Amino acid sequence: MASPQQQQYANIDERKRKRMISNRESARRSRAKKQQRLDELLCEISRLQNDNNTIMKKIDEATQVFVNAESQNNVLRAQLTELTDRLHSLNSPITTSFNMTMF
Repeated sequence: MASPQQQQYANIDERKRKRMISNRESARRSRAKKQQRLDELLCEISRLQNDNNTIMKKIDEATQVFVNAESQNNVLRAQLTELTDRLHSLNSPITTSFNMTMF
């Protein structure tokens, strides 16, 4: 038969064992939760990188449209200047002769 002191030590050892098992289980859950969060963050990184690539492609496309429009505008401005000069040169003799006939 166990003495009361031995029984007390047995109770303490049993509590320590149960606490150790509980701590191990808690640590296991904590590691699993940490791994799950890491997986979620890696997934979010991948999604954000894909979103970023999509946005960058759209920016490149918009930039190309802008460059093309700007080039077309420069051509049209040059044509406008040329046509305006031609119109002035064609109107100049008409205006001069009109002014001469008025006096």
